[in-house]
Amino acid sequence: MATRRRDPALVTTARPDLLVLGLCAVGAGVAAYLSWLKWTGTTAAFCVSGSGCDIVQASRYGALLGVPTALWGLLLYAAIGALAGLGLTRVRWTWAFYLAAAGVGFSIYLTALSVLVIKATCAYCLGSTAIMLALLLVLLARRAGLPQRRRLTALVPGALAAAVLVPFAAAFIWAMPAGGGRGFEAALARHLREQGAVMYGAYWCPHCVEQKALFGDAAADLPYVECARDGVNARPDLCEKAGVKAFPTWVLDTERREGVLSLAALAAWSKFPTEPAK
Repeated sequence: MATRRRDPALVTTARPDLLVLGLCAVGAGVAAYLSWLKWTGTTAAFCVSGSGCDIVQASRYGALLGVPTALWGLLLYAAIGALAGLGLTRVRWTWAFYLAAAGVGFSIYLTALSVLVIKATCAYCLGSTAIMLALLLVLLARRAGLPQRRRLTALVPGALAAAVLVPFAAAFIWAMPAGGGRGFEAALARHLREQGAVMYGAYWCPHCVEQKALFGDAAADLPYVECARDGVNARPDLCEKAGVKAFPTWVLDTERREGVLSLAALAAWSKFPTEPAK
């Protein structure tokens, strides 16, 4: 009985793939740093306070399912790195390829949001996107020597599905209401005012418009101070006294937050009761 010859391109050694591991390590480092920035509210190194990095991190897209969005990227890099560390056999390569495709799709989606919606960009985020794209290309190169290219093209539908479904799922989650039911926005706006919180902004600032839009009709009840000298009821003196350097800036007691904050973040920060008192 004839023995079928195995395709050497499909049988890889169990040795770690150092190039893929290195890219994953760099990507994980960037994602971990962005996660730490989000949790601590710290300004990124080499970025001016209130710059694109701060605006992107402070936007509603800076968190997904209650954790920094960058943390999901960290987990993705860790998963691909673990597969590369074990050695890219055919099965492990396939999983790594699908994960990288999902990462590229999600990264492109986030980049589009930052440019088209947030209208600000973060060099660290763009760097992570480049690293994820490089990972996908390196993984593709690992299969470039296949004599039967149909085996590679057979994976394309799955890769496209991963690249589309992951950002689609994220968009669905972000589109879900951030409040706690009808009247939540109005109650939160009143609570912020009662607690002495202040939102400093400018009428021409798109991020201030985005922040107010989260409150809907209740935006009129926000404790808002107009910093633009030519704005309605402008109080630039108060903005200068508060040391406002970016719009919007929230100040509560001795603490401040810069950028667009989700309703959930504002509620947690101001200790807004989410349940009725008993």
